[in-house]
Amino acid sequence: MTLSDTDILQWPLPAGEHGTPPPLYATLRRERPVCPLRMPSGQTTWLLTRHDDITGVLTDPRFSRDLVYPGAPRLIGEDFNSVPGGIFNLDPPRHTRVRQILNPLFNRRAAERYSTAIAAHAEDLLTAMAAGSNPADLVSAYTAPLALRVSCGLLRIPADRRQALHGCFREQTSQNADRTDVSAATEQIGALAAEIVADKWSAPDPTEPIGALIAARQAEEITSDELHGTVSYLLVTGIEPLVSSASTGIVTLLRHPEELQCVLEDPRLWPAVVEEVLRFHHNGYLSNPRVALEDTEIRGVPIRAGESVVTPMIAATWDPDHYKHPHRFNIHRRTDGSRTFGAGPHFCLGASLARAYLRIAFEALFTRFPRLILAIDADELPWDEDNLFTRPLVLPVAW
Repeated sequence: MTLSDTDILQWPLPAGEHGTPPPLYATLRRERPVCPLRMPSGQTTWLLTRHDDITGVLTDPRFSRDLVYPGAPRLIGEDFNSVPGGIFNLDPPRHTRVRQILNPLFNRRAAERYSTAIAAHAEDLLTAMAAGSNPADLVSAYTAPLALRVSCGLLRIPADRRQALHGCFREQTSQNADRTDVSAATEQIGALAAEIVADKWSAPDPTEPIGALIAARQAEEITSDELHGTVSYLLVTGIEPLVSSASTGIVTLLRHPEELQCVLEDPRLWPAVVEEVLRFHHNGYLSNPRVALEDTEIRGVPIRAGESVVTPMIAATWDPDHYKHPHRFNIHRRTDGSRTFGAGPHFCLGASLARAYLRIAFEALFTRFPRLILAIDADELPWDEDNLFTRPLVLPVAW
């Protein structure tokens, strides 16, 4: 496909096979790496597809994540980008102040502390799966409930309370929903966050994320908006990204039996598997917008103050200038999956936890079921490409 200089693309773009990025990204990277893209909201943004441009924007203070003003860019409607005070919607120094409270609870040492609980939940679910029907849907039997248990355990909230609004979380991160439904879902998640804060207010535990935020608010270190907005953010991002990366990673391993056999023979390779899954898939095909605070340009294309850019990390991790043969799933790469977590101040808070989670989830599954296979042809798997977090809707497996 050849693009003209006047083409404005329309989101969503046709996806690649098996959860891989839109093939058009490769064309854009070569021919038009800064391209206008019209979102379902009707607004137009600039789509970047080269690694260096994406990293440049993420680390440039002239591009802001504060999107809570009237008329700010939206993918569809008033999603979690519209929530005031959420850590994802703050720029330094406010972002730095809130993040410093949460960093000790999400760093590598904290991830190691959570590992025992992750492994216990994994073994419990796999034992139940082994005793159940064969074939089974791995999403409903393993990847979805594991993420729910781990996230709710980390935040110390009842799983049934979070699960009651499951549809709202899916609606808020949809890429094809009605904007009214997106706004309603955001309001309901905000109400749940307020209820959870109220429940914990009288005796916050600073050793868990919500308790630490409440204690910081009581000490007047953060504002009420920063408390409630960041709790909403933790509720939204704590489950679906893990379901997506675990489910998609398992499909990819089953589609690459030679790579899977290597790690089964040498379990020391599991961390490398995680890095390649993160590089190969990320969680979706797009990113949330950033807004230019002043006139600038990228590759000679003028970006005016107030205009937005989107920086899909899977476009960065498939850039052949940085990853040799990016379309090949290769657990022996010398590169890693770090860029999938972003760059700059908003480098993913949960990166260490996600890596530990995936390593444990993959290793536990394939240790228990080393002969696991797909129960249907990989080409027949139904994919959820409507959601911000791309994954198979179901994952039938047999053993």
